Amino acid sequence: MDKSVKQKFLHFFEAVLEAVTMAGFIGMLLSTGGQVLFRYALRISVPWTEELARILFILTMFFGIAIAIRENEHIVVDFLFKKLNRRFQAIGQILYHSAILILLCFMARGTIAMTKMTWDSYMIALDWIRTGYLYFGEFLAVLCMMLYVVMKIHENLLIVRSSE
Repeated sequence: MDKSVKQKFLHFFEAVLEAVTMAGFIGMLLSTGGQVLFRYALRISVPWTEELARILFILTMFFGIAIAIRENEHIVVDFLFKKLNRRFQAIGQILYHSAILILLCFMARGTIAMTKMTWDSYMIALDWIRTGYLYFGEFLAVLCMMLYVVMKIHENLLIVRSSE
C-alpha cells in the first residue's frame, strides 16, 4: 500500500474518530441538560435521558482514551525516561506500550464476552437499545486504542533501529 494512501486513510480514520467522540460528548451534554430542564423547570420526569447520558459518557470516555493515546495526552510518570538517551527511551517506550497492548487484549476479550452475554438483553429506559451495543462500542474503542499503541511501538522500533 502506498504511503500517501495510508496517510489519507489514517487521516480519515482519525477525523471519523474525533467526530464520533465529539458527537457522543455533545449528545451527553444535551441529554443531561435536557434532564435538568425537564425535571426542574418543567417538573416532568424523562427517565431515558439519564440512561442515554450514561451510555454516551462511557462510550465517549473509551473513544477519548484512544485519542489521548494518539496524542500522548495520557498521564505518565516519565522522569526516569527523560534521563535516558534516545535509544533507551525508545526501548522503555516499547516495553511500556507492549504492557498496555497486553492489557488492551484482555479488555477486548472481555468486551467481546460481555457483548455476547448481553446481546439478548435491552436497556431499561431505552428498551430498543440492546445492552450488547454498549459493549460492542467499547470493543471498537479498544480496537482504536490497540491501533494507536501498535503505531507507537512501530515508531519506537524505528528509533531503536536507526540508533544502532
